[in-house]
Amino acid sequence: MHTLESDAEGHDRGLELVREILPWLRESTGFRGFLRLASPDRSKTVVITFWADEAAMLRTAESGRDLGELITEASGTKRVALEDFEVTFFDAELAGEDLPA
Repeated sequence: MHTLESDAEGHDRGLELVREILPWLRESTGFRGFLRLASPDRSKTVVITFWADEAAMLRTAESGRDLGELITEASGTKRVALEDFEVTFFDAELAGEDLPA
């Protein structure tokens, strides 16, 4: 989980960059999903990636950190935290929902 601070412009640029790297992420072994949350004023963003298991996450950890650093630099954001968490419960019905593009 990456926690970032930015302004609205940095948020939008970061979102563009995420869309560009998403195909690479989807090709990564064990990748299961990506979630990006932003505060209403776009001053804080949380990025969460989901992996099949810890081994899959660890296999891509170094390149993921490097890629995250490049995105923060290119978008003018500041990484406040980079933490690993284990999903201990998940429930969602998202199929067919209209989510922001």
